[in-house]
Parts: sequence; C-alpha cells; structure tokens
Amino acid sequence: MRSSSGKAESGEPDQRLVGIGYAPAPTLLLLSADQALADFVASAVQPPWTFAHQPAAYTGPAVFARPNVQLVVLDDEAIERSERGSLLTRIRRYLPTTPLLYIAATHNEANERQARTNGAHYYTSKPISLEHFGYVLQSFLRAQK
Repeated sequence: MRSSSGKAESGEPDQRLVGIGYAPAPTLLLLSADQALADFVASAVQPPWTFAHQPAAYTGPAVFARPNVQLVVLDDEAIERSERGSLLTRIRRYLPTTPLLYIAATHNEANERQARTNGAHYYTSKPISLEHFGYVLQSFLRAQK
C-alpha cells in the first residue's frame, strides 16, 4: 500500500516515482565567510541547481547531509590553518565523489599541496577574478548536470 508521500508502508520510495523528477535538485554548497563571494556564487546558480551557503566555521555532519550536494566551493579565509586539513578530510568522508573548488586566502605551496592532496578539482587564491571564477563555476555546474 502507498501513502500520499510516495512511499510504501515500509518507508521505501515508490519505485514508480524514482527517476521521474522525484530526486531533489542538485545543490552547490559554499563554505565561506565572504559575503561578496556568496552573493556572486548565488547569482551564478540557476535552476535546476539550488544554492546552500554555510558562512560559519561549523562544518559538522549536518552541513554535508544536505540532499544531493553535487559541488562544493570552499573558501578557507575564515578557517584556522590548523583546521583546514580536518575540514578537507570531512568533506571527502561525507561527499567522497563531489567535485571541490578550493579558494585559498593566500597562495603558498603548502596550501595548494594540501588542497590538491585532499581532492580539490580546482585551486585558486585570493584575490580572484570573478569573471574567470564565474567561467570555472559554470563549467563545473554544466558538467555535473
């Protein structure tokens, strides 16, 4: 027997609905305290994508449990240097196949090595060219559809 929520009494999804628009929209998750960057990224995200912004340093499991996160943008400016490695590890633990775009507050070889070693698909440092970053962002959004 089915409920009005599209689930069987067992709680399993109604297989007739799977694959026909029942899945949540893909989400871009931005981890950044930079409001100007957040505004820019939000303006670049168009349907069917949704935008989720986590401005605080809290990055526990609930942050990564959002439905259908398909792209993560991490700005490390407000994250203590000593916490960056563990944050990257958490991203990989909870979102192992999700592309990661990494924006470093300042460039140095250690930052870049740490980002790339932990699976960053794109690395840049501030100040960034919003025009260029917009092109990069759009290419990742298109590739993840």
